[in-house]
Amino acid sequence: MSNFSSPFLAKSPFNNERKEAEQDPDSSNAVAAWNEFKQGYLGREFRGNNEKLGPITAEQNQAEYDREKHEFYYDINSNKMKLIPTDDAERRNENFMSNLKSFQLPPKDKNPQ
Repeated sequence: MSNFSSPFLAKSPFNNERKEAEQDPDSSNAVAAWNEFKQGYLGREFRGNNEKLGPITAEQNQAEYDREKHEFYYDINSNKMKLIPTDDAERRNENFMSNLKSFQLPPKDKNPQ
């Protein structure tokens, strides 16, 4: 823990997430898993990672990641990314969602455009 204190940090919307992450040992694994998951999208050179489907741009990779990241969560028990359970109508299981910690969900966009 740092001894640094700032009045601006107390007002930050991400301050509570940061504090929660510092206190939970699973959160560092989640951060690493989310970063690896994102790099899986951003590092692709071809659509669907298949050369036969043609090249893909960095912007297209980012857009697909942004669309699909909300379908996943970090599973603490298996230390893996998993799909969020849904019903037959593709609606999320709200009971399941209410039991997840914030670090298990996709990182919030700090600079939305």
